[in-house]
Amino acid sequence: MTGLSLTVLGCSGSYAAAGQACSGYLVQSSETNLWVDCGPGTLANLQQNVALNQVDAIVVSHHHPDHCAELPVAYNAYKYFTPISDIRVISTSDVRRVTDAFQPDGDSSDFFNWEIVADGSVAEVGDISICFSQTDHPVETLAMRFSCGEESIVYTSDTGQNWSISELGFDANIVIGEGTLLDSTADPAIPHISCRHLAAEANEAGAKKLIVTHVPPGSDPLKHLEEASTVFEGRVELATTGRTFSATNN
Repeated sequence: MTGLSLTVLGCSGSYAAAGQACSGYLVQSSETNLWVDCGPGTLANLQQNVALNQVDAIVVSHHHPDHCAELPVAYNAYKYFTPISDIRVISTSDVRRVTDAFQPDGDSSDFFNWEIVADGSVAEVGDISICFSQTDHPVETLAMRFSCGEESIVYTSDTGQNWSISELGFDANIVIGEGTLLDSTADPAIPHISCRHLAAEANEAGAKKLIVTHVPPGSDPLKHLEEASTVFEGRVELATTGRTFSATNN
């Protein structure tokens, strides 16, 4: 593999649609594999792409279950069924607190090598640099910019209207962003954004391609795609499980 890419492991918003998985992505370069968010169903889909012991780090945006619920399962899988001795986990402190609660002694650090990050943090994993920005969500939630060489992918995770993609810089090759709502259902009291808002933010940040994700079950994904497409000035696509998007070919 050459260049930076993102494979969708799951993209259902809030809970999994029938036969689908919640939020999870595999970000890869030629040297590095990152499991980004581990919502329900993503562990199985991850293994269709890489072996567990090929993952260089797990990166988790926040502790809402649709983004992190398989992390305690991954702890057992890695500890008892792989030959490696530990794995790096990069996340908020709340993600660690929730994961620790599943262990009999209240501590998962015997296998998870925790790196706690916050707004403005930067982490380096292999040849990929990750910058973090806190979004507008009821709990501490971190959007991320993955950079490798001249290529970059921005993942918004979950956010309300009072956060901007440009907080993570400009001219990303790909922005993959939550399009949970349609403009007709958007409400400042709901801590998510519409596809129209997402597309306008992506324009402001100079994104080259926009991928709409986190569409909730019961909502027609094509309507979300259509709304984003009427606003975004570049190419818009829908996240679908199993699909890979290349930052090189955008």
